[in-house]
Amino acid sequence: MRRTFAVRFAAAIVGTLAFAVGAQQAPPVDYGDLVILYRQTNGVPWLTPEGEFPSADPDGNPITVVGGLCQQPIYFADEDLCPVECAVASEPAGAEVVDVDQTTCAVAVGCEACTQEVDFGRINEARSSDEVFDSQLQDVVVNLATSDCVVTLDPAGRMVTGTVDATAPDGYTTSAIDSPLQNLAIYRQLIQTGDIGVALPQDATVLDTAARGLGAASDKSGGVNVDLVAYLNMIMGLSDPATTTILDHICIDVREEVQGTVQLVTKCFLDYGGYDYVRDDNFTALPAPPYIPEGIGTAGWFEYLTILDPTVPSFTIEQGPITTAVFADEPGFLDGNIGAFAQASDDARAVIDYMHNWPVPNADVYATPVPCEPLDTITYDVSISEQSGLQVPKNYVSGTDREFVVTVANGGPDAATGTVTVTATLGSGGAVPGSPWTFGFTELADGQSASFTQLFAVTAPATTITWTATAYAPYDVVPSNNTATATSTIKGSGGGNRP
Repeated sequence: MRRTFAVRFAAAIVGTLAFAVGAQQAPPVDYGDLVILYRQTNGVPWLTPEGEFPSADPDGNPITVVGGLCQQPIYFADEDLCPVECAVASEPAGAEVVDVDQTTCAVAVGCEACTQEVDFGRINEARSSDEVFDSQLQDVVVNLATSDCVVTLDPAGRMVTGTVDATAPDGYTTSAIDSPLQNLAIYRQLIQTGDIGVALPQDATVLDTAARGLGAASDKSGGVNVDLVAYLNMIMGLSDPATTTILDHICIDVREEVQGTVQLVTKCFLDYGGYDYVRDDNFTALPAPPYIPEGIGTAGWFEYLTILDPTVPSFTIEQGPITTAVFADEPGFLDGNIGAFAQASDDARAVIDYMHNWPVPNADVYATPVPCEPLDTITYDVSISEQSGLQVPKNYVSGTDREFVVTVANGGPDAATGTVTVTATLGSGGAVPGSPWTFGFTELADGQSASFTQLFAVTAPATTITWTATAYAPYDVVPSNNTATATSTIKGSGGGNRP
C-alpha cells in the first residue's frame, strides 16, 4: 500500500562516536584494550594450551616458564600496519588469530595493529553508577505504569506508552522508550532479576526484551556482536559470579599480566545457552499489536519513507514487511546462545536505524497513528523526594519548639488523594511527643505537590531523632518512592539550623 507525495529531501548524517573501552573481571575493569577475540559458541574465549615456554630471567639468562592459557585476538589484516607473519593458526584450529607471547599473553611485539577494538559508542554509559541505573529504571517503571493506553511494542520491539492529550490530532500521544541509558537499565535489570517492576507488554519474553533494550541502547549506525555483549557484561558487573543473575556463570582461568606480574586470573561469562532467536518469528510478532495498514493490521508490517523518483526528487510512504525493507529477507543468525542474543540486539538496532534514516515526514499528518487502547483505571505516581521531601532540623536543641516540613508530589497522570504519615523516634527508644503525625491530601493534581509543616518539641537524654515520612494513596503505581528518612542531632544547648 502506498501514499504518494513529492518532497525535497535533505539528509543529515550524524557521525558515530567511537569509544574503545576494556574490561577484566579480575583484576578490576580496565577500559583501554578490548579487542575482538576468538570465542566459542557460548562466548567464552578459546585459550592457547598451557605448557612450558622459553623466557629469560632479569639478568637475561634463558629459562623455561609455564605459560599459555592466553586469549587469542582475531587477526585483522592491514597491509600497511600489520605484518603477515603476525597471523598464526588458532588453538584449536578454526580461525586466523594474532600471534601472542605465550609467557605474558600480550600481543607479540609489532603485531599490535593486527587486532580490532570493539566499538562501544554510546554504550559507554554502562559505566554509570548503580544509583543512576536505579533512577533511570524507576523513570521507565513510572512511564509504563502510568500510561493512559495499553503499552504496545514498536517495530523494533521498544515499549510504547500513551498519554491522553486533547490537543493531539487523535486525542492522545504515544512515545517509545528510546533513551539509551533507560534501555541499558532495562537490560541490566532483566538480566539480574528477570523483572523490571511491571509486567512486560504484549507477551514479550524476558530475554527478548533484554536483547531489544540492548539494541536500543547501542549506536544506531554501529553494531552489536558477541564481543560487545561479553565485554558489556563485564563492565556492568553482570558476569561477576557475586552478582545474582537469571543466567548461569561460566568461569575460566586466564593467564595475563596484573600490575607487572604474569598470573592466572578468573574470568566469568554469562551463559545464554538457553536462548534461541529466529528473525522472521521475531518480526512477525512486531509491532504488537499490528496496525499497518490502518484498519487491517498485517503482522510484521511497518511504514517508512522510500524514494519514488530520484530524478524529481520525490518520495512515497511505503508499507510492508520489516524483514524485507530492513534485512532484504536474509535469514540472519540461525543458531542459539550468545550469538543469537547478539543478533537479536543488533536486529533491533538495525530497525531503529532504518526508521531514523527513513522516517515518515510530518508524522502528525501522514503517519498511521499508533493505536491507543484506553485504560479505564485511575493511576498516578505519588512520591516523597529523598533529597527534599522531608526537611527536619539538622541540629535540635533539647526542649525547644522547632518544625519539620514534609512534601508529597504527584507525577500523575490522574489526581491523587491520600495521606502522609511522619514518625519520629528517639535514639534511646521511645517516640517524640505527638508522633506519628498524619496529614491528608485531596485532589492533588498531576504535576502538583502539597507541603505540611508541623511544630514539635522534645526533652530527652537521647542524642538523635530518626524521622520517617511515608505517603499512601490507593491507586499509586510506584510505591517504592513513597518514603523518605532523615536524622536530627539533639544538643543540650545552643542554636540549631532551621529546615
